[in-house]
Amino acid sequence: MPHRKILVSSSLLAAALIPLAASAAGEYHFAPTEAGVTRFPDHAKQDPSRDRVVAELATAQKQPAWNNVSRGAPWPAARTGQPATREAVEAEAIKAMRAGTIPSGER
Repeated sequence: MPHRKILVSSSLLAAALIPLAASAAGEYHFAPTEAGVTRFPDHAKQDPSRDRVVAELATAQKQPAWNNVSRGAPWPAARTGQPATREAVEAEAIKAMRAGTIPSGER
């Protein structure tokens, strides 16, 4: 029975310390003092700077898709290469149907 109490106590202690270990990457760290935290300014992330973020925002707002993206629509995928013609797409679809990779028949 005493072993069970030790096991439960150590499990509770470990569960209580896990959030403290996760916060070690931030600017403030847990301290067993009246304040409860100690500040380490050199642990604060300095990148990206405010000027860089403002510049990136201004660039994004100039994009034609910004109006839709700012309301929650996904950012459109960048186009690569020349667009295919209608005839090329139809020929590719017919070829795929004949190969059996598209489960439907020809028209």
